[in-house]
Amino acid sequence: MREIKLRVWDRIQEKMLKPQAISFDTNSTSPFAVSVPGRSWEPIGKYILLQWTGFCDNNGTDVYEGDLVKISSAIYKVIWNKTLATFELLELGSFSKCEISAVECSIVIGNEFQRAHLTPEAVQFTLF
Repeated sequence: MREIKLRVWDRIQEKMLKPQAISFDTNSTSPFAVSVPGRSWEPIGKYILLQWTGFCDNNGTDVYEGDLVKISSAIYKVIWNKTLATFELLELGSFSKCEISAVECSIVIGNEFQRAHLTPEAVQFTLF
């Protein structure tokens, strides 16, 4: 069985957190509440759940959906393809996609939430 890891983006405090527990609705199997360190249960709407892809970058950093990764000179965002039921890499400023396994040759440079204000060009100039 494969390991499942999740992290959550707190929409209000604008920070990434590791959930202590996630509660699911027994009828729909949808998450409805999250518990994070220092707080009791809170509604799921306050958070965005992000799943680990099962891969790590060149430095051994876990790669999650929403992460921004650099491969050669290109910047990609990790996305979930609902149709194919798999993670993919979408090149910023393009419609070009790569298979998720390419992240093993990448470096995580941030995530879409903490770097959302940056354009693909700004990412390249401010991070490298």
